[in-house]
Amino acid sequence: MDAGPGAFLRIGELNLDLGQVDTILLTHLHIDHSGDLAAFFNARALTSDGPITYRIFGPDGAGLFPKTSRFVNLLIGRDGAFAYQKTFGADETFDVRDLAIRLDSKRTKIVDKEGLVVEEMATHHGDCPSVAYRISYKGRAVVFSGDMDASALPNLVKLEKNADLLIFNCAVLDPPNSPSQLYALHTPPRKIGQAARDGGVKALLLSHLAPDVEEQEDAVRRSIRASFAGPIAFASDKMRVPVGD
Repeated sequence: MDAGPGAFLRIGELNLDLGQVDTILLTHLHIDHSGDLAAFFNARALTSDGPITYRIFGPDGAGLFPKTSRFVNLLIGRDGAFAYQKTFGADETFDVRDLAIRLDSKRTKIVDKEGLVVEEMATHHGDCPSVAYRISYKGRAVVFSGDMDASALPNLVKLEKNADLLIFNCAVLDPPNSPSQLYALHTPPRKIGQAARDGGVKALLLSHLAPDVEEQEDAVRRSIRASFAGPIAFASDKMRVPVGD
């Protein structure tokens, strides 16, 4: 789920087994969410005892942002920056799907395998195409918003209905306490609380925390608590979060 700078390092520190990881979900292609993707491919290939087929999902392209399939090709394709990757370690196949980015696009099921179901829906993050994901397994559901502004909250509310955990970016304070231009990219705490309430989620984990948000956790919590009564936590590196009861 996303691959921002530091993901490669944290995978190593946590001693995670990548042997069964073959599905990659990218919410958008800003550097802080995709910069370590090639490093992940490298780590996975060097620890595999056989061929790998990746299923990679991410937004279609618009403006300065390529579609996800072109982004992956620019990284490891024949003329890509790391063209050697396909010959380094395991034999790798990349099946990349570009997801619809219009806010009127339908909710779509993209994975349904051995009890694992992944659904997605378009969101909005300024000029950067973006999507959110819902992952369901063994009766539990986690929704990951990625970065998004408040204009896409109706879509997120549909996607998150009755989820056990909503992971939401929290990079701004309530207006006017953050730079005005950031509200075209991110959702403020009060509206995060309203969205969590409207979707009926059971718990909320705030991620992608800006320094001023970390410095004012109590104020952020109070703002969200005005609408949402469930548990609220602030994410940190290498944190493990139980899902469900």
